[in-house]
Amino acid sequence: MAEPKKRETKAKRSSTNKSKVREAANQLQNAATTEAAVGVLNTAEGAADLQAASDLSKASRDSLAKGSSDATRGADALRAARRQARRGRKAAAEGERDVAQGSELLSASEELAIESAIVSEMSADDLDHGMKLASIAGQLWATSNVLSKFGMPLIADFLEDKGYDLQDLAENVLLRSGATQGLATAMAETSAEVGELGVGEVAEGIKQFAESEALENQSGLLADAGEQLTEQGLEEVVASEELSEAAREVRAEGVAQIATGAEEVGQAETASAVAEGLK
Repeated sequence: MAEPKKRETKAKRSSTNKSKVREAANQLQNAATTEAAVGVLNTAEGAADLQAASDLSKASRDSLAKGSSDATRGADALRAARRQARRGRKAAAEGERDVAQGSELLSASEELAIESAIVSEMSADDLDHGMKLASIAGQLWATSNVLSKFGMPLIADFLEDKGYDLQDLAENVLLRSGATQGLATAMAETSAEVGELGVGEVAEGIKQFAESEALENQSGLLADAGEQLTEQGLEEVVASEELSEAAREVRAEGVAQIATGAEEVGQAETASAVAEGLK
């Protein structure tokens, strides 16, 4: 009677132990499943981080390329600004020289005009003087003819000779008057030509000044653009470095998450195998 009871008790105890083992195996299996899921999620997040790191690296390269391009364009603009500034200074110097030369020519033209007027006045005086001498010569001849008729041949001959002398003198004075007038006319024409040259030089100088101002304005605009592009390029290079650093950090984090996920999946597989062995 006692022996059957012992076997029954032992059977019950064995059944209870098996139930506990199955329960523990199920719990271990559930834990393994959860850990595997967490590992897969960590691995997926790590892969996403690696993709994000790749995107950041690309953005870093793009920013570096754009920064280098902008900095190069800025340097080119600054060089162009310096060239325009040099051209502007050269144009200003040429304009100043042309205006100075034009002023000198205009001054010379005015002096020639004054001298021409003086010579012309001298010509008018010579003409008047010559005509007076010719008139006196004619009067002497007329008087000589009258005296000759009154029987005074000596005085008549003397007056006739003096008339010829005055006539020759009048002709010389009149010829000199014509030459002086020609000189005055030539001087007036020269004055006009010199004046035109002076006006042309002054106009050219003013044109050079206008060109100089335009070049200086262009130089200023190019310098501003060059400075902005250079500054923008440097900012983009700095941003590229920051993006590159962020990419390294995200990549390291992604690698760590993948490693953690792989470890968790491995542990889950081990736990699952143990759980299967316990069932």
